[in-house]
Amino acid sequence: MSLSLPLKSVLKTTSAHLKKLESLDKKTVQDLLEYFPRKVESTEIIEDFPSVKLGEKNTLVGTLCDFRREKTARGKTLGRAALVLADGATVEVVWFQIPYLLRNLKDESRVFLVGKVDRNYGQIQISNPEVHVEKAVHVGGLRAVYSESPPITSKWLREKIVGLLPLVKEFGEILPAEILEAENLIGKSEAVRAIHKPKSWDEWEAARKRLAFEEVFEVQVRSLQEKFLREQQAKNQYRVSFDAAQVKQDFERLPFELTQAQKRVLLHILKDFEKDRPAHRLVQGDVGSGKTVVAFLAGLVQVRAGNQVALLAPTEILAQQHFTGAKKFFGDDAHVALLTGSVPGKKKEEIKSALRAGEIDVLVGTHAILTEDTEFANLGLAVIDEQHRFGVKQRAILQETQCHTVAMTATPIPRTLALTIYGDQDISVIDELPPGRKQIVTRVIGDTKTREKMEVFLDDQVAKERQVFWVCPLIDESDKVEARNVRAEFERIRERFQNRKVEFLHGKMKPKEKDAVMQRFQAREFDILVSTSVIEVGVDIPHATVMVIENAERFGLAQLHQFRGRIGRNEMQSYCFLMVDRKDDAQKTRLRSMEKYHSGQKLAEIDLKLRGMGELYGVRQSGMPDFKCASLSDAEMLQSARDWAVKVLQEDVELKKYPRLKARVESEEVFF
Repeated sequence: MSLSLPLKSVLKTTSAHLKKLESLDKKTVQDLLEYFPRKVESTEIIEDFPSVKLGEKNTLVGTLCDFRREKTARGKTLGRAALVLADGATVEVVWFQIPYLLRNLKDESRVFLVGKVDRNYGQIQISNPEVHVEKAVHVGGLRAVYSESPPITSKWLREKIVGLLPLVKEFGEILPAEILEAENLIGKSEAVRAIHKPKSWDEWEAARKRLAFEEVFEVQVRSLQEKFLREQQAKNQYRVSFDAAQVKQDFERLPFELTQAQKRVLLHILKDFEKDRPAHRLVQGDVGSGKTVVAFLAGLVQVRAGNQVALLAPTEILAQQHFTGAKKFFGDDAHVALLTGSVPGKKKEEIKSALRAGEIDVLVGTHAILTEDTEFANLGLAVIDEQHRFGVKQRAILQETQCHTVAMTATPIPRTLALTIYGDQDISVIDELPPGRKQIVTRVIGDTKTREKMEVFLDDQVAKERQVFWVCPLIDESDKVEARNVRAEFERIRERFQNRKVEFLHGKMKPKEKDAVMQRFQAREFDILVSTSVIEVGVDIPHATVMVIENAERFGLAQLHQFRGRIGRNEMQSYCFLMVDRKDDAQKTRLRSMEKYHSGQKLAEIDLKLRGMGELYGVRQSGMPDFKCASLSDAEMLQSARDWAVKVLQEDVELKKYPRLKARVESEEVFF
């Protein structure tokens, strides 16, 4: 099959290009044909001056005259020329980087220039344009624009891919015919051809729609098939009927009133316990919304029924915090133990032995819980905190016992994303904070004068025995990225606040070192913690009431909201300052959403719309598949793909009628 041929055997190109393609995991003809463009643009040719669009990208054709090199006052070389259009009008041309093609181009050659045209000091000028001596695949109609990774450019990709397009006929159709007809979708091979070389905007949109639907449909089938099979095969060995009166009594042991959202989500979990299949639920809620106490209350119901509970945390310090909370909550009703990597070997063996014997009711721990020799007598409920911090196989270790599984996350998840990625789980949202919590005052700061006022305010807060998180995007100074870094900012802050105690924290530190710093901060041994984004998920610091985030424009709104959630954990007024180094009005407008909204869900929806999923979550991160065409903002398409996935699986859960779809689903890497 030609699609499986290695690129090095079919492309005439340099070893550098082939090496870069391999690093991008593009090794075969099929891989390259599935390197879809991020957009298309019009390159309709303009031959006369009245047709030129000022302030926009134009494709001009004419005679290039008087090409010359000039030195700027700073010693840089510019290229200048004049382009004479068909009606005799002249456009000034300037290149800040001289294209290789111009080195051998004769004077008064006919060329096509693609670039932005503007008026500059009275002259009509096209700046830094591409140069083409023939139409080829680059000018004269719609052309594909790809994500670039030097030396791989859009120009290079267009030239190489167009030669492979005759092979698109070999793409097999994986969507059932009934879906293609009902959704009015074009065929796979036609879509791949049209996404790279569309004849019209309508054809491009039809290709994008077809490929986007397939991407989402595949993900939906994969996740929902897992759920369907689990519901068919797994039996609820730990079925527990809850006593509503008893649960109300459990509420009374709490020193606070549960929110209605907490009660609603707890009811979801308790009803899961009564079903024929084990629970497989994701609980999403902002930092501080009270997810853990809901897990404790659900765990208490399982413990009373004689079953064990495991609570898995991503870090030792978070596990220690959960352990302390569990000891306090369960009291004499349960034997609670802690199992982490730092527990001495002899103590570990004692804990594991007691666990096997059923003498431990609640085990709190880190990855140490997932070792082969950690065996439960009767694990009824596994609670996984921040599930994306654990791999698929790691989470599956606990699920193999067919226990109820409740995953918790503070990561704001847009509804459309939840529908797509977490389709194999039931989802509950805790969408309100405990009463008495004050909304965090948030301000965007983009000038030196306001920054100075903020630092005076911070000093006053520390004088009142409050603590400060100071977040920077980098650990060390970078030549490639202009952004504040922890080491330099730590020195600056220590110098600025000489009467205050300042420490730093970053991701390259060993886990024990990070935990030690956070424990000291929690114990109020210092006032200001300068840190990278490792504090995004972490322990409660009750006296931390101020958060400063440098280069806030480098973070998504959802991530900024999680940072902000590290403060405001008490009745005191808290403050979050978003520092912007780039004087970019669009960035400031985006960040001002943080001043207006305090719902992580709302901010995640805004971020998804403005920045897209790749920037919001990072490719292949937090369980995200690498969508090439699909947009998670298209709720209608997502719902339709989900409905079809349900219909197909209800009729044929093992996909025996759809061998191509079955092969694709089973061969694709599972991300979630």
